[in-house]
Amino acid sequence: MQRRQLLQLGLAGGGLVASGGWLAQANAAKEHAAWQQFSAQEAFQLPITPNTTQLEITTAPVQVFGRSVMRGAIQQISGERGYSTTRQDGVDVVVTNRLAVPTTLHFHGLILPNAMDGVPFTTQPPIPPGERLRLRFPLQQDGTFWLHSHYGLQAQSFVAEPLLISTPEQDRWADHSFTVMLRDFSYTPAERILRNLVNGERGGGTAMARQLAGFPWHQPRPLRVQTWDEGAQRFLWEERSGVLMQPDVIFDALLANERTLDDPQVLDVEPGETVVVRWIAGSSFINFFLDLGELDAELLRTDANPVQPIRGSLFQLALAQRLSLRITMPEKPGFYPLLAYGDRSQQRCGVILRSGLKGATPALSPMSELWSGELTSSQDLHLQASRPLAERAAEMTFPVTLNGPQPPYRWGLNQRFYPYRDPIQIEQGQRVELELINHTPMGHPMHLHGHEFQLVAINDQPIQGPIRDTVFVPQGERIRIALDADDPGIWAFHCHISDHHARGMFNVVSYRQADLRWWDPEATHQEQSGI
Repeated sequence: MQRRQLLQLGLAGGGLVASGGWLAQANAAKEHAAWQQFSAQEAFQLPITPNTTQLEITTAPVQVFGRSVMRGAIQQISGERGYSTTRQDGVDVVVTNRLAVPTTLHFHGLILPNAMDGVPFTTQPPIPPGERLRLRFPLQQDGTFWLHSHYGLQAQSFVAEPLLISTPEQDRWADHSFTVMLRDFSYTPAERILRNLVNGERGGGTAMARQLAGFPWHQPRPLRVQTWDEGAQRFLWEERSGVLMQPDVIFDALLANERTLDDPQVLDVEPGETVVVRWIAGSSFINFFLDLGELDAELLRTDANPVQPIRGSLFQLALAQRLSLRITMPEKPGFYPLLAYGDRSQQRCGVILRSGLKGATPALSPMSELWSGELTSSQDLHLQASRPLAERAAEMTFPVTLNGPQPPYRWGLNQRFYPYRDPIQIEQGQRVELELINHTPMGHPMHLHGHEFQLVAINDQPIQGPIRDTVFVPQGERIRIALDADDPGIWAFHCHISDHHARGMFNVVSYRQADLRWWDPEATHQEQSGI
């Protein structure tokens, strides 16, 4: 069976994957026994202290255009979403599964002990309903990350939240620091969307897809994309004529901090103050263009890593990536929208900076008059890491072609579709390069767990690019990344579009001496739908 093929089986949300009650019970018993063995390891037996944060993976209501729907959440006992810590304090949490189905917790972008990585049937068995997992480990990094489930399609169902790791240096960045989590939303459950895609229904069968039925996608239209202005040394909008491929999934709304643009979050500041905005693309399919309007920003970090100074009012943010932008507010009071435009759509979301004023903000539409085009490599071509990798020749280079879609909605790497046992095998201490070659009709955000890497070439042009944990590979392009193999284990490597890695665009990078006790590729078909 293909990876997480539960949805192809046409099962209802929350239902058991295997047909036949006896087999479902046998699988559940096997999973629970593996969980007991895994969680009994000494690393997970530390006592809970007053400094330990209790995180619950649960559900919570979200209001979208006046309609309340239940989605997933990762929250503290107080109800606060996500988790914040300091680099000095490290991660100190206990995670309780309040869902009716199993789950896991992945620390996206962190270099961490392999057993703590939270990938079901790769680094651990899933956490059964009602069970909890104690996690405590030191930190090597700081900045903006995020938490999400890696089980089934739960991240698409909002089991995903910000993870902030602060330092004294970051505390001095600005007068204010705000985090904006971007999501794509549909009233249609995630498992039903994927079932529709497998059955050949373009758009995923969402309400917006039905509304756009018959839309002439093949006709040229004005599109806005990012371009680099060499004279001004900044990124700008450029309008050009182009044709958009119909997206696999047409979402019903875009959200910024769980709110649509007709009712945005308002952030109060004063004229002349400095503001850092940490953007997180916590979406499941959509990439974004960040438009700051009248404001000018300095890009501080890509994902969690510093870059050479660059300024602008328009930036690209691919799914699963993060950007930290520092803004100095004008002396003139006013309302300043910070907008995120979904790629290949007219949809947008965002927040408003209210500077030196009181009262209601101007009305903003969740729909733009113009369509946004697709993300390109233009931004990464002009970014340089502040702390690049040391100059060193690669001992190992692996070509990785991105393939798909093939019927029935399969996506793969090197013409193979997970699950299978053929890892990218590396040795500790090596400099490793991955050559990512996109043969598909769309771009893919590729994420490697447990490591950071540097972009060293785009379409065979050498660069000293940014250091990231997620790289966007545009349609038809070739991007080479380099990393130092210094975190032993077995690490997931996949497209971060939920429906793509669920349908096979997934593999693992494995060190030769890695602990493979919990790697059970064929067990992925047991993952249950829904939350």
